[in-house]
Amino acid sequence: MLLSDGEILLAQNNGELKIDPFPLSSSLQPASIDLRLHSEIRVQKKGTAGITLDPTELDVNSYIRDYTEEVAISPEGYTLNPGSFIIGRTVETVGLGNRLSGRVEGRSRLARLGIGVHITAPKIDPGFYNQITLEIFHLGNTSVKLRNEMIICTLLIERLGHPAGEGYHGMFQGS
Repeated sequence: MLLSDGEILLAQNNGELKIDPFPLSSSLQPASIDLRLHSEIRVQKKGTAGITLDPTELDVNSYIRDYTEEVAISPEGYTLNPGSFIIGRTVETVGLGNRLSGRVEGRSRLARLGIGVHITAPKIDPGFYNQITLEIFHLGNTSVKLRNEMIICTLLIERLGHPAGEGYHGMFQGS
């Protein structure tokens, strides 16, 4: 069951949901909460040769460390050009209790410009606690400026019928 705005506030107040810092009240939507883009993003390093990844030996953290570099979004913004791909994260850290699951979705105003913010992994498991990593790509035809702390995505929170037996303990927990 998808949580409504009032249920999101109740879950935050009783500790079932932890969003820190909690966004402005204007970020609370009827059945979701908007999250903001962090000031640091990761971009692919220039001149990176083609990469062959063996899915059985994939170490995503090593790939990100070796083939991308951290860039701070300047006060003027970061220009996302057509065909570009960056890795971002939310300002907010999100924690879900074992009775909650989440989904990260893009915003329609960005989608209409050709911007996707979470390619194929929108699910957030119960027990997760971290900032949310965003795979941001641009399929449009004109450059778009991204700004530090702009609303970049929305988080939908769902209540499980029964608590998860064990919460998330994967490689991205707290990383």
